[in-house]
Amino acid sequence: MIKSIFLTAMISLVSFSATAQDPNRQNLTSPGLIYAFDLNDNSIIGTPYIENDFMPGKISADKDGKLFSLRYNAFSDVMEIKKDNNDIEALNKDLLNVTITFSKGNKAYRAYNYIDSDTNNGKRGYFVVLTDASIEKPLLAKEIISFTEKKKAASSYAKTKPAQYKRKSDVYYTLNDKGIAIEIPSKKKEIAKTFPKHSKEILSFIKSNKIKTSKKEDLIKLVNYINTL
Repeated sequence: MIKSIFLTAMISLVSFSATAQDPNRQNLTSPGLIYAFDLNDNSIIGTPYIENDFMPGKISADKDGKLFSLRYNAFSDVMEIKKDNNDIEALNKDLLNVTITFSKGNKAYRAYNYIDSDTNNGKRGYFVVLTDASIEKPLLAKEIISFTEKKKAASSYAKTKPAQYKRKSDVYYTLNDKGIAIEIPSKKKEIAKTFPKHSKEILSFIKSNKIKTSKKEDLIKLVNYINTL
């Protein structure tokens, strides 16, 4: 069925930490092979991947500028690399300040330490970088895919619900003063409180520019303004 769910021990997952390793001293991939999800299992609705197919992209830690075959597993939060021999490995999530840029659409990902907004636990995971990654507080989007187990019919009158992957709305983050990614609140006053030193200026900017926190373009405008303060 879903091979990789039961083989997560083969993936080197990174525990939450305020510091990561020097990319010059780390391997590009985590040790051990991983297994791709069985996309031919028609009993499961949806996919754990943002794009099912491996796509060409560059990894900034590779100084040769090589094009890798990559895809992002949003359910497991793993960036998969397909090697020349068709083995699949996981990009080392512990690498610091490494950007993965897909050729299609120039879409860029980076791994950050972050606070999970649902559990309030510290994690490390991949985000789409929506602004210049070098600025102090970039706008980041967390792509989320959830999984629901198969649910058998409770009676002969009900139907069995198949297992399902479901793409959820992206959650927007930025970095706090410690470089940890935190979710941007949906309420305007809460956003201002997130940056107490400049709360008045931020609230004024939100009001005068009619910023809608649900719109990516407005959040980009807001975050770029915050970086000027």
